[in-house]
Parts: sequence; structure tokens; C-alpha cells
Amino acid sequence: MTMPAASCALQKGVVWIVDDSALDAERARRALENHYAVQVFPDGTAVLEALGSHPAPDVLVLDWVMPGVSGIEVCRFVRSNGAHARIGILLLTVRQQTEQVVEGLSAGANDYLSKPYATNELGARVDALVRSITLLDRAEKAEATVRHLLANVPDALLVLGEGRRITYANPEAQKALGRWAPARLLGQSICELLPQLSAELFAAATGVEAFALPDITIDNEVYAPTVRVFPVDLGGGSTILALRNVTARRMAEVRRLDFYSIIAHDLRSPLSAMLMRSELILLGKHGPLPREAVVDLHKMQGSIRMLVGMINDFLDLASIEGGHFKLIKEEIDLVSLVDGVADVLRPLLVSGELSFEMRALPRPTVLADRRRLGQVVANLLSNAIKFTPRGGKITATLAETETYIEAVVEDTGSGISPHEIPKLFQRYARANSGMAGTGLGLMIVREVVEAHGGTVGVNSVVGCGSRFWFRLPKIGGHGHPSAHASPAG
Repeated sequence: MTMPAASCALQKGVVWIVDDSALDAERARRALENHYAVQVFPDGTAVLEALGSHPAPDVLVLDWVMPGVSGIEVCRFVRSNGAHARIGILLLTVRQQTEQVVEGLSAGANDYLSKPYATNELGARVDALVRSITLLDRAEKAEATVRHLLANVPDALLVLGEGRRITYANPEAQKALGRWAPARLLGQSICELLPQLSAELFAAATGVEAFALPDITIDNEVYAPTVRVFPVDLGGGSTILALRNVTARRMAEVRRLDFYSIIAHDLRSPLSAMLMRSELILLGKHGPLPREAVVDLHKMQGSIRMLVGMINDFLDLASIEGGHFKLIKEEIDLVSLVDGVADVLRPLLVSGELSFEMRALPRPTVLADRRRLGQVVANLLSNAIKFTPRGGKITATLAETETYIEAVVEDTGSGISPHEIPKLFQRYARANSGMAGTGLGLMIVREVVEAHGGTVGVNSVVGCGSRFWFRLPKIGGHGHPSAHASPAG
């Protein structure tokens, strides 16, 4: 008995046929020889000897009933040996009773074919077995590659299953959670291991896009968590939690923010002194002033206030980017908040000869940081005032739906061209109006609104004005405010 040449085995799948009937064995060999490297064995003993001394085939075609060692006994032996677990087994049998078919499949056969059979059916079933083995090979290689990547990524990665229990932790995750033995991690609830990661935070993550959670501290190291929720089970769960060690980055950001704060303080102090001195001069400390001098002093005060505003914008941006952006939420009456901001800005409305109207029915409330939300409203109203010509009108509208509260600031200015709108909420972006400014105001608006779980947008028509809006979740509401633009009003 000769074995197939190695070169042949490399080019074709290998099939061994085991049948005590020489006629049946030859018929099967001819049906498969054009596509596979085929070897015929006369009985079970011969094929077991070959399995012990030669590379295993891709598929075994076994006759069930043979003298000596039967086909089903060969099947059981092959499946008892882990080294041969990948061999596809096709049983040939005249036995067609259900319990006999079940016995054969339970013994480890992948498929069975009743005798007599059509040769093309034999070929099709062997092809199917080879395809399944090939697909399994690919899947296992892909899994091995993924596991290698997971084991070597610099971030701690955990797969969470039902109840947010850990089903997988890569080496970096085991290192980060080193206070717990690796074996103890599996099956533990991440919310119990790390109480800073509450169930409410996980509930906000609903898609495959990375959802950033607030920084957490583990053994004096700072980590930035992100969550992805997949629509299918990944083999242990559908939620991926990544923990990136950002300790060094956060320390550098603190130093940078401290530096900015020192510079800002050193700049604001003389600017504030200049404002006070100019106010005293306007009040007549050195006697009456010519009208031209009064106008110049007012312009100077406006420029100083603009510089102070720029400094505040840079500080806010540094705070946001540095991860030190904390929200102190409380229930806020939006009508009162907008009224208060409008009162502060009323001198600018009067000097610009602008009318202001607020529409709100009913009086909506939101859970938000009062100071930060006031900053959002002030930025939107200030922009509207800045870009609305004399005699124009600014309208603030508050409305609510089942899931969110919407605030709109609308003006009768010159409007914004369509190609500029996508850039408005980006850093240093502003409409091509010739007005001075840092271009950070709308970016800060976006960051603050999104930190509250909301969305922001704008509708504008050149020559007809602009409509800036933001949406925040209702108290006790579910879902996320839609990010789609509402129709221009």
C-alpha cells in the first residue's frame, strides 16, 4: 500500500477511502480522484495504522460495516484523539433507521451517505466537508490573530457579557486590575470592581462608536475609559471596555492649565485696572470730556472687554481639552436662565438698537450646570447681537418634545453661506464677516452641550438670518436628542 506523494497533498485536499468492498472503494476513488489526492484502505485496521504513521487526511470516507474494526469504531477512535479532531468523516451505510443515523453522528461523523449512492452526491458531500474544514481553519487563524493583537495592544481591553460581567481581559487589563488575580476577574461585575463605572454610565453607550466615559483612578493611575456596544455577541459578550492609561498626559495637562491660569491672571489684572480707570475718567474724575474722547474711551472699553473674553475662551478650551471639565448639575428653569443672560446683555441690545423677544410655552426645565449652560446661552445671544444689523430682531424660543428640550436663538442678520456652516463648531472657525474674535465660542458651545448629552446645530439662509439651536435631554426622559437639523424658521 503506497501513500500519496507529498507534492500532491500540497496541491489537493487529501481523502482516504476505507471500504472492504474493492468494487465500492474503486467506484468512490474514481468519483473523487479528479479533485483530491485519494488513498484507498481495505479495512479499519489498515487506516488506523496509517493514521499513526502518516499525516492525517482532510476527509475520511468510512464504510460502516466492515470485518474486524468497523467504520463506526474507527470514527470513535479518531474522535478520541485530539490530534485528529479536524478530520472530516463521511460514513457510508446501508443503515437508514433514525437511531442508526443518530448513533453514527454521535460517534463523531460529520455526515453520512446511504448506499447505494450517486457518485456526484458523494463528491458534493466531500466538497462540503472540505469547505467547512477550510472555513474552520480560517476562523481559527483569524481568532488567533485577533487574540495576538488583543494581547499586544497598549490599552487594557475587557469584554463584558450579561450583567456587565468580565468574560475576557487582555494582559494590559490584568496588569491594570492587578489587585485582583486574573482568574478572579472572569465573571466579576465591572461595576462592582470599579464603582466609578456605574451602570448609568454604561447605559448611555448604545453603539459601536467609541463612547467616552469620565476618567477613573485605579491604584493612583488615571485611565480614560471608552465603551463600544456591538449588535452581536463577540464570543463572551457584546460590550468592549477599553481603559487607556492617561496619567502622564493628565499631569502634563494640569501643568499646562496652571500655566494658562497664571498667564490669564497676569493679563486680566492690568486689563481690569484699565477698565476701572477708564470708567472713572468717563464719570468725570478729571473733569468734563469732549464728545470725541467719550466715544474713544467707549471703544477702548469694548476692545478691553473683547480681550478679556478671548482670555476666558482660551481658559475654557484648555479646561475642556485637559479633562478638567466638571459639571455641577441642578434642575434649571430655562426661561429664568435666558432672561438673566438677556438682562446682562441688554446694554449691547440697546446700543445696537436691537429688539429681543423670548417665546416659551410651557416653562421647560433641564438638569444642567447653571454656569456652563448660561455660558452657552450668552455665546449664542452675543453672536446674534454681533451679527445683526441695527434695527434687527433677536428671538429666543424654548420648546419641548417627549424626549428633549430645544432652545433656539434666531436673528435677522445677513445669514451664513452653506459652505461655511459645517466649520462653525470647529476650533477657530467663524463666519466670513470681518468681525473680530477667537473663533472658539461656538466650539465651546458644542463641547458644553455635548457634555450634557445634547446636540447643537444651525440653520441659515444668506440674507435672511440664522437660527442656532441646542437640544438637551428632558429630566427623566429616554433616548438621545436627534442631531438632525430642524427646519429653518
